Amino acid sequence: MSEGNRVAIIAVHGIADQRPGQTVGEIARLLCSGENEGLRYVQGEAHSVLVAVEKLEPGAAPGRQASVLAAGERRQPEWSRHRPGTPSGFFQAQRSDPAASDGFAQTAGGSKQPDTNAGDLGIALNDYLLGRHKLSGRDALYESTRISLRRQADGRPVDVYELYWADLSRLSAGGVRALSALYQLFFHLNTLAADVVDQIALASGASASWRGLQRLHAWMAWLMKAPAALVQLAMLLVVAFGAMAFVPEVQRGQLLGALFGIGTLVLAALAVFAWLHGHTLAKRWWATLVLLAAAIASLTMSIVASSPEIWWTHRLYFGACVLAVALLGAYLIERFARVTHGVRVFGHLLVIATAIALCAEGWRVMSDVTTAFEWMVVAALHVGEGLFAMMLLVWAAFVVVQIAALLLGFWLGRSGSAAVQNSLHTARLALVASTALFALLSLVLWSVIAYVAGLALHDLPYMPALFGSGYRAVPFFFDARLQNLGGLFTPLVLAFGLLASLALLVLAPSLLEELAPSADSDARSAQSRAAVWSQRLGVWLATGMRWLGRIFGLLVPVGALLGGMFYLAYLFGEFAASAGILDELVSSLNDMLDHFRGETLVATGKWLAGGAVTITALGARFTQTFGRLRVALDAVLDVDNYFGDPRNRQPPRARIFSRFASLLVRLREEG
Repeated sequence: MSEGNRVAIIAVHGIADQRPGQTVGEIARLLCSGENEGLRYVQGEAHSVLVAVEKLEPGAAPGRQASVLAAGERRQPEWSRHRPGTPSGFFQAQRSDPAASDGFAQTAGGSKQPDTNAGDLGIALNDYLLGRHKLSGRDALYESTRISLRRQADGRPVDVYELYWADLSRLSAGGVRALSALYQLFFHLNTLAADVVDQIALASGASASWRGLQRLHAWMAWLMKAPAALVQLAMLLVVAFGAMAFVPEVQRGQLLGALFGIGTLVLAALAVFAWLHGHTLAKRWWATLVLLAAAIASLTMSIVASSPEIWWTHRLYFGACVLAVALLGAYLIERFARVTHGVRVFGHLLVIATAIALCAEGWRVMSDVTTAFEWMVVAALHVGEGLFAMMLLVWAAFVVVQIAALLLGFWLGRSGSAAVQNSLHTARLALVASTALFALLSLVLWSVIAYVAGLALHDLPYMPALFGSGYRAVPFFFDARLQNLGGLFTPLVLAFGLLASLALLVLAPSLLEELAPSADSDARSAQSRAAVWSQRLGVWLATGMRWLGRIFGLLVPVGALLGGMFYLAYLFGEFAASAGILDELVSSLNDMLDHFRGETLVATGKWLAGGAVTITALGARFTQTFGRLRVALDAVLDVDNYFGDPRNRQPPRARIFSRFASLLVRLREEG
């Protein structure tokens, strides 16, 4: 047989939880077990194939490609959600590029011809993400799997290749990464909802009403990923600062001396690296001198910390702990800003404000405390109260914007087409689901932290700065805050449990089949047991998803509106009670809210968090122990990543397309 008779099959897996080599192996197994003996394939060999990956450029026509590339280079810095309330980069690119909307594409000779892809937002989004893509060194080489077969009837060679892309989109192995990806997914879905609204606005002409809805969704996406997430990060930094107070006082001087000594060595090493890696002589001298000065200061502090003066040690330890949490916060903000738009400036300002607040509060309460331990803990609790009040206000702003977005979305969708209504339904589900789950996970997290802190501080009296009055034990203060806020979300937990049970009833048969495929003793028969079972699963899943869509479309937005109003009522009562105003109104309001409160969330939160900690503790064994339970989460992450436009210019969709195109190029070169 000549090489021209060779056939290549590319096996591309779908969403779920496939492993490398799984899909191509299944395709080969099916080819070798056909009913007709003349169609069977034999002599299989498996090989690893290295494919050099090149960046796939956007656009089908040369003129269109040049236009997209030129626009991308010109407007790239402005095309991201780096400012609150701004639409997506794709929306801005489409609105600012006349060639993308006039229905014509420019040819290589300079003339224009009708563009068959004009108005296709799917192709336009592909072009945008491909233009955003910056090929990294780790993506430059792809290892594929090839299984070489030969058809028994005529000896035709058939090579089955695998296009595996799960490593570009899926959940990473390890408990910590799994939990962090789950936590980030909640506010990523808010951005996905905003992107969906941008797509609807492009298709509908972007009138003033649609632009208003875009702004509302864009603000919610920013409020979720910046203030809502970063204020909680600042609260965790305050918890870390308070935990440092448990170091015995007699060991603080030695600990400070050792830490500042290590800091001296690290800064000196960084000074050497700065001198070796500097681009210009001036920058090398500047960076080296600054780092050497910091190393000398650290060495001086190490010597001072070893002094027997107790008052020096206490104050130095307090300041060193503030500096440590500030540096940790700055590091975490930078890591977060690498993959998320619009968080760097706000995050660094919040970390600096938290550090200043700790120092100011420590100076203020210094004369009111008797021990260094109480000094640090009281300062941390007072600053934590301020951050807690800030978090409540952030959620209030989010709830107000969410209510306005839901109402405006219902009003705009009443006269829209079926596609517009379905897209708005998707945006609402992503918005409400991510908000509710993020709030519940946050409450569970803080219920556990408050429980542990209450056990550690059970005998410490505390005078609240903002919430409540009079001395009380720290555990009672924490319980009051959690019971008031967490109890309000108990109806949300019950409603979520009911909807989750319905969804599980619909998805469970398909998920079980995905986790443990049914064995089929008669795989060659067209009416085999597996084929009949697959058809029944399809009917059940399609019918169930249709009914789930109707139920979720009705109950989820209504529940979000009612829950938002209850939260605003709770917030009004909380701050009015703290200020001592409108006592009768606050009392009536609390009596009304008591009918909807319960202790379910706070009580079960500790058990849920215990399970999360267990998964985290398993670490690398997460894949082997709980790996099969990640199917649903992996599917959601795939959808989120497929539409994602991350700040690091590594869109998963563009990386997948580049890998696929490079594999096709290799097959063409091999004939």
